[in-house]
Amino acid sequence: MDPAARTLGAVLRDTAAAHPHKPALLSNDRSLSWGELDREVDRLAALLDQVGIGPGDVVGALISKRPEVVIGFLALARLGAIYAPINFKLHPDHIRYQITSAKIRAVFTEDAFDGLLKGILPELPDPRRIIYVDGPGRYGETHTGQSDSVTPMQHPPEVHPDTPCYYNYTSGTTGRPKGAITTHRNILANGLGTIASMGFTKDDVFLGMFSVFAHPHELFHRALLLGSPFVIVDTMSPRVVAAAVERFQVRWMMAVPSFYEMMLDYGDPSDLVGRHDLSSLRVLEAGGAYIGGEALARMEAGFAAHFMPVWGCTEATGVALVNGPGPRRDGAIGRPVDGYEIRVVDDRGRAVETGTVGEMIVRGAALANGYIGNEAETNTLYKKGWYHTQDLVRMDGDGWVHFIGRKSEMLKIGGIRVYPFEIEKVLKDHPDVRDAVVVGAEERVRGEVARAVVSTVSGSGADSRSLAAYCRDRLAVYKVPRIIEFWREVPKLPNGKIDKAAVIAVAPNSSRDERNEADAD
Repeated sequence: MDPAARTLGAVLRDTAAAHPHKPALLSNDRSLSWGELDREVDRLAALLDQVGIGPGDVVGALISKRPEVVIGFLALARLGAIYAPINFKLHPDHIRYQITSAKIRAVFTEDAFDGLLKGILPELPDPRRIIYVDGPGRYGETHTGQSDSVTPMQHPPEVHPDTPCYYNYTSGTTGRPKGAITTHRNILANGLGTIASMGFTKDDVFLGMFSVFAHPHELFHRALLLGSPFVIVDTMSPRVVAAAVERFQVRWMMAVPSFYEMMLDYGDPSDLVGRHDLSSLRVLEAGGAYIGGEALARMEAGFAAHFMPVWGCTEATGVALVNGPGPRRDGAIGRPVDGYEIRVVDDRGRAVETGTVGEMIVRGAALANGYIGNEAETNTLYKKGWYHTQDLVRMDGDGWVHFIGRKSEMLKIGGIRVYPFEIEKVLKDHPDVRDAVVVGAEERVRGEVARAVVSTVSGSGADSRSLAAYCRDRLAVYKVPRIIEFWREVPKLPNGKIDKAAVIAVAPNSSRDERNEADAD
């Protein structure tokens, strides 16, 4: 039998039976054992059933990162309903589009979001079902606390492994967000694959540091399969996170590279890493951005833990490539996680030779099933069982995948193709550069030139001329940025990735902080 051919509800039931008293969900506000989590999920599922939520219904989640995210996700899964996280940082028009395109019937929320909720209420069908997680609210009397007095369902709905349980939304920064239709099988296949390929164990206490509306299943799905503890922390404060690592003896942490750097750079190192006992950490999993060799070595030394770069995407239901857990391949984003198949193809979908740049396509049991309400995008990116990532890569003879750039971000300088990632990688390897992003800028002679926006480490003496000279020693002359700007911070998306759209929105000749231009001739 395929081990992923189960449902989240069945896996939770089995894990609770095997480890009823073992810690499951850990947070500063409350903690639950696996047995307690299973019972809370049962009661909330029964409450949702009473208010008319059933199989196939879509429930939006407009809440902060708190235990109810996991409880609500699993309760809906047990009902055969669908969890749809709402990114409260999106423009209201995009949120309204999400509600209508996904046919959201009800919303999990809390008082803090009443202002935003008021603006989207007209998009919800009657009768409106608003379920608060912190007591009766302004727009509804139903709240999760009422589940304490509800009798669990005697005959819960029958749910199939291929039943959708989750709409996993893309960031929506280049257009409307797309909801990837994700099933029970998809989530379990990804969890099983990452456990097998990355060396995650039943003794690992997991802490995921990413937004509640970006891959919330990754907060708990590996732990669910193994019966291990997972930690919920609703803050990006390095001090609070370090305290949680110490308190809960976190062994495995997942974040974007810049967050680990922020922890190391938090004031005087003795105020954070030195003050808190972080010796429990054994693995630092990191995705969403490239990290240079010097920064990687600094992190491993600072945390005394193994750094494990990964690549994943919404459509793959999470991590699909991993650079570890053994010796890493420098410059690679990884090799396929167990259960995933990777190919590199040309514009006509034909496999390219080893070492040749092409588009990476992915398939496997964890691959989501297209986009809800967006047939055009589904048909464009999903072809014959393969998801076309739009990422340009090359695969070496040992099967390691090396990222080159996004198809949509490629520059054309003097008629020659240039991949911004190649330039970013060089800049990030400079010891004074904390972060870097490269975009195009119009230029009369060449048509387009490379424009770099960087943030530097504290006390850096780097200037535009020195960085241009550094690039000139490592890149073809036409690839050296013609414009180098120094920003206090490189803008980031809620998922921790660099927000290129925000950089492009600021004109190259605008004055911002210490902007300098480098003559790369």
